[in-house]
Amino acid sequence: MPEISLSENKLLKAWGAGCTRSIIISLVVFIIILGAFLGLVILVFLLPIPNDQRIYILMGGFFLILFLMIACALIWGAWSINRHGRKVDAALTPLGLTGIAYMWNGRQYHGMLNGRQTDVYFYRGPSLDFYIASPLNTRLGIGLKGPKKQPASVGLNHTGLVINDPALAHTSIFSLDERWGKDLLDNPLARAAIVRLTALQPGLEFRNLLFQPEALHFHVHHINPGTITPENLRIWVYDLLDLIRIAESLPSPSVTAAASSMERKARLRRSDFTLPMLGISCGIIGLFTTILIVGLFLLIFFERGGF
Repeated sequence: MPEISLSENKLLKAWGAGCTRSIIISLVVFIIILGAFLGLVILVFLLPIPNDQRIYILMGGFFLILFLMIACALIWGAWSINRHGRKVDAALTPLGLTGIAYMWNGRQYHGMLNGRQTDVYFYRGPSLDFYIASPLNTRLGIGLKGPKKQPASVGLNHTGLVINDPALAHTSIFSLDERWGKDLLDNPLARAAIVRLTALQPGLEFRNLLFQPEALHFHVHHINPGTITPENLRIWVYDLLDLIRIAESLPSPSVTAAASSMERKARLRRSDFTLPMLGISCGIIGLFTTILIVGLFLLIFFERGGF
């Protein structure tokens, strides 16, 4: 039986925790809706009103419960992410980045750092994405070791780079240009920055560092709330800028790649995804509401004798 590494075990725990949380939330929501609906039914039939009016009050009460549930979910999601978003604001806006809303409950930041276009996204997870522009058109990915999650390896040298450094033992490193990747990791300052950025974290937090065409991408998933401080975020920014500077000072990679339109949109124009997602969400809510209205109409119709 293959041995499961510490980092892969961490990823499995993160996946399991996400599934468990989703199941628990779904059960709690179901119990609340069921309890509210049963309470509404009991209340309606205890009210001293004519029987032909009970159905109207019942359906009206159900719509009210549904509306309150959706509103509470949206308000709670926005509050929870914005609570940490204020810390991100405190770290990034003094650096010259402009923060605006992102999707339902996230934050995005755009601006220039040391003459480089910088784009940051903070969203549900909580997750944090840093993109700092660079003319390097190659790919190198550093992520947690284990086959369950190696997004940095897609399209790269799947044999990986062998680095004899205990501080990076929990990572897998893939490079489109093996020579360039080794040159970068042989630089002591670059390696020190990489070690700090990809350090193994307590809890379910894990990090990926990716050189991609036109940018360096640093992704932090399930970020520990205690990690979100202005000091930590600025250290990450300075390490990323130093890493790019060192990478660009090396001999240019001989194996290059071009950024895809999806990569550019994910880095520069993520808001383009907002409108379709809002449309899908509103469509689902509208469909559910239509079904309830049709159901109410049919109940009233047959309550009055049908055809």
